[in-house]
Amino acid sequence: MVEVRTRLTYEDRRTAILDAARHEFARKGFRGAGTADIAARCGCSEPMLYKHFASKQELFAAVLIHTGALVGQRVDALLDESGDSVTTALVEVAELAATDELIVEVMRLRMLAASLVDEPAVRAALDDNMRFMRARIVAMLARARDRGEVRSDLDLEHVAWLWVGFTLSCGFRHALEPETALEDSPFVARTFVQMLSLNTDAEETE
Repeated sequence: MVEVRTRLTYEDRRTAILDAARHEFARKGFRGAGTADIAARCGCSEPMLYKHFASKQELFAAVLIHTGALVGQRVDALLDESGDSVTTALVEVAELAATDELIVEVMRLRMLAASLVDEPAVRAALDDNMRFMRARIVAMLARARDRGEVRSDLDLEHVAWLWVGFTLSCGFRHALEPETALEDSPFVARTFVQMLSLNTDAEETE
């Protein structure tokens, strides 16, 4: 019996390339990840890869955008599951940052992208990625503030940048001390959320 191979659609092939590239870039870095290895990982030829992405820089930029959207979907799902507590959802996101392969890879890709900001396509993708992430965190914190879960005196944009710093520190810990990162990331996240929830002196005197 002859095996019939199903030909992937353009979008399915593109997604397969992006997923393979995410793994390769996260593990080997921008220069260490070869387009031939990426193509082999997703079962296509290198010329086919270049039909979808004109350059390695363009591919890396597309990976940043694609994975940012995937993480956003993961966070939205956690919010739906956590019910009314936004701060609980934030801690759950941090726990995923210690265990979830996709989120660990995204953290590593963001650190890598910071070293490639002289590439216009990468810079634009990183800017979009960070804006998307910060906007999501600001929206979550605004919802928490309206419900009295976090302090009312916070500048949410600044807190969102602190959250970016927290996720990047998780990436460093995973790279340098993976076992410690697994143990400590949830504790650090709970400390972060606790700081947001503390009453200010002004509030206590009202």
